[in-house]
Amino acid sequence: MARPRWRRQPRAVGTGRAARRARPVARGAAAGLIVRPDAVSPSSVQARVFDALVLDRDAVLGGQLWRLWSGHWVHLDARHAAINLAALVVMALIAARMRQLRPLLGVSLLLMPLTAAGLLIAVPDLPWYAGLSGLLHGCAAWLLLRRGGGVATSGALLLAGKLVWEQVAPAADASAFPVIHAAHVIGALVGAALALPGALRGRRTPVR
Repeated sequence: MARPRWRRQPRAVGTGRAARRARPVARGAAAGLIVRPDAVSPSSVQARVFDALVLDRDAVLGGQLWRLWSGHWVHLDARHAAINLAALVVMALIAARMRQLRPLLGVSLLLMPLTAAGLLIAVPDLPWYAGLSGLLHGCAAWLLLRRGGGVATSGALLLAGKLVWEQVAPAADASAFPVIHAAHVIGALVGAALALPGALRGRRTPVR
């Protein structure tokens, strides 16, 4: 009777090297998220921090350019922050498996102001904006183009379909704050544009 061959047990999600590389990013992001004060508990300090960081059109036009970065890290309530943080963790894990976590962090420094500025230009009647969703869509588009191949093509089609669906038939939002779908489109376009030079050179990054 042949001896059974022991198979290496697959590691649980979150225990591999990719997870270890992504964990500091997730912790830093969680520490940096600012929730709107009246959604959690009244706090004059928290209110001032939120007001100083939110992407406010008039403040940006007045020279407060840091809001082009900081506006992505303030959120309207705890649920809003939790959903975006969960998506960010997934994105960081994928980037780490592709060995693209550091490049993605660098690209994000460009994604944030370009997405924010594009949103203010494309939606001139938008007085202010808060949240990570635009940046997340940009990161997704960038990673898909960096990945290349059939998987990336399928993912890009799904992402494009989601964006089109949001514009054609936006879902009714039960919360007090409507989703700014234009931020998703602009973020994805900016992310794709930043990844396009590498994609045209035929550079593909396999998932390890």
